[in-house]
Formats: sequence, C-alpha cells, structure tokens
Amino acid sequence: MTDTTQASSLSRRAALAMLTAGAATALASPAWAVGAIKHYIIINLKPEMDMLALDRWYMTFHAPQVRRAFKAWQRNYVSYRSYAVTDEARKLGVLNGRMTEIQFDSIEDFRESRPNNLYGDLRSFTPPPKGWAEAQFETTTTTIPVNPQMVFLSTPTPPKETPYLRWIILFRYPAGVSMENGDAWLRDVQAPQLAKLPGLKRFVAYNSVTETADYPRVAELWFDDYAAWRKAFVDPAPAFTAPAWGGAFPFVETRSMFIGENPDIDFINDRRVIP
Repeated sequence: MTDTTQASSLSRRAALAMLTAGAATALASPAWAVGAIKHYIIINLKPEMDMLALDRWYMTFHAPQVRRAFKAWQRNYVSYRSYAVTDEARKLGVLNGRMTEIQFDSIEDFRESRPNNLYGDLRSFTPPPKGWAEAQFETTTTTIPVNPQMVFLSTPTPPKETPYLRWIILFRYPAGVSMENGDAWLRDVQAPQLAKLPGLKRFVAYNSVTETADYPRVAELWFDDYAAWRKAFVDPAPAFTAPAWGGAFPFVETRSMFIGENPDIDFINDRRVIP
C-alpha cells in the first residue's frame, strides 16, 4: 500500500469513526449539498445581568478559551450586541443580549470539532458570574448554511449612517405540526404576506443542517431601522392569515433578536477594549 493510499484509508476510517462517535450530537445533514455553515448562538440576558458584565466575562475568558479549543476549524467568530428591546417588541418574543456567529468551512468541520476535544466540555471553561448552573443568561443555538436556502425578498442595502435592523428569528412549529406541513404554510401563505410589508428590505430563510436543533428553522428580516420595523408590525399591526393550527402571529415558537448588519466584536481579527 502506498503512503497516499494508506493515508486515504486512514482518513476514511477516521471520518467513519468520527461520525459514529458524534451521532448523538451531530446527525446527518439534508440530502442537498451543504457548503460553508454558520453556528448561531442567541444569548438572552436575564434581568439580573447587564451587558457589561456579560462582555467582561465573554471577552476576558470565554471567547479566548473557545478559540483555544476550536480555532483549528473556525473560519470566523463574531458577536452582535442586540438593539434595546421595547415592550412592543418583547410582546413578539424579541430578546435582549447578544447573537454570536461562528462560521466553519463545512458541516464536517463543525462535527469534527466536537468529539474528543482536548480541552473538554464547558466544565473545563471559566464559568460565568454565578456559575454555569445559575448562569444569568440562557442560550439557544442552531446551525445553518452561510447562504439562505430561500430568498423571498432582496433589495439593495447600501452602507448608511445608522445600522440596519436585522430581525433574526429561530423558530419551530407547534407540537403536532409536521415539518412538511409547516414549511408548506411558510412558503405558500406566510412568506408572501410578510414580503409585502412596508419598509421590508430583505427576507430570507434557512433550514438547519443538523437534526438536533431545538429550533430547526431560521428567518431573517431587514429594515432600515426600528421605526421602519415598528411601522410594519405595530403601527398598525398587520392582518396575517392564520395557519391551520391557529394562534396569533408569529404562529410558531420563536427565539429572536434585533441586531445590526455588522458585528461589534470580531474575536479573531480585531483588537478589543474590555469593559
């Protein structure tokens, strides 16, 4: 056996072992080809924690330790501070905190970073204030392609003086609603109505590339600013066609956040001042 053939054989066996060992946390991707992927982490602050306390721990301890453990696979690692959340936005499930995005070249790279990592699990990382068990924030994650699978509306969003508002919505259909039926309603009923909202600049959607996501669907809507979002959803509230399972808008279970188009922290490339 040549060195090249032997290396190829070892590589295939290693890949098979990795997939077997990681099956509990990283299942098969959909049949369509998946290229570069991004891992979204919505960090929702509880009332007793402020952003400065989160950022000091995140920037001093957590992010450097995550980089130490996973930098061999990460292609970027950025975080967005959320817009302030008003009562009217909170009624629609909008959360306060941060949204972190970590990109990988492929779903295989993402999977490979998990099993048997030399630096261990979260118990080996510096805990946040109050510790992991009583953390003053909660996180929700999903893993999706870098590019959306569905584009319902896309208009130019050139640079401007103030940030755009991006509404990132992780969602799942209610219990008893199949993914097939839910996706058909989204595609044929909800998306066309949302795409007609005044002031909407961009509207895209993603399917998770793993089968373990608590929220396996993601939608993203862009507006010029909060005033434009408010005009679309609050003043006055639009009338949407309810799905077969009923309920009130947004008709699905969500974890969502308002962010700008650019991150305020780049953990790989930027020099930062820790608050």
